[in-house]
Amino acid sequence: MVKTPRFDKNGLKKGAWSEDEDNKLRAYIQRYGHWNWRLLPKFAGLSRSGKSCRLRWVNYLRPDIKHGNFIKEEDDLIIELHKKLGNKWSEMAAYLPGRSDNEIKNRWHTHLKKREKNDLDVLENEHVQTIEPDQANTEKNLVQDSDLRFQQDVEALLAESPLSSSSTNFTPYNWFSDFDSVGSSYDMPQLPELFMNTLFP
Repeated sequence: MVKTPRFDKNGLKKGAWSEDEDNKLRAYIQRYGHWNWRLLPKFAGLSRSGKSCRLRWVNYLRPDIKHGNFIKEEDDLIIELHKKLGNKWSEMAAYLPGRSDNEIKNRWHTHLKKREKNDLDVLENEHVQTIEPDQANTEKNLVQDSDLRFQQDVEALLAESPLSSSSTNFTPYNWFSDFDSVGSSYDMPQLPELFMNTLFP
């Protein structure tokens, strides 16, 4: 069932274009060109606005316009162009001969926007590393590993220092308990400086 055409307050027709209207617009532009969109409808015998005629021509009736579904290569190109240009549909149309900016915009919002989001979700999931529970590095394990490495580094430094020969059980954790055994050979003010130099030569 064909919808009854609607008219605005100026008597201009709105809604879907008929085949007869398409033929009138196509024939006029092919003969005279689109010299003035605001005045063109009157000379072409159409009860349409200039804007409506322009959009109908640019998006549907141009001889070089492509009709039919988008192919995969076109979809992929639109996605890549959108990453670089954003919502600049007219600039994107220059890279897709035969496709109008309006058609590209509609294709993006109805199909490709959702597809790109799904592709990004898949990529994120692929990059997530699955680790076995017994191999998981928890925060506690990381802290313990860090403490162990620090202790080993300090002990290695102290093993090369003069302090190591003064006490057989000397470690960073019994510094103060070993003070009596090593303090006799060093003045009190020298100990902090000696300890820092030992740790951070």
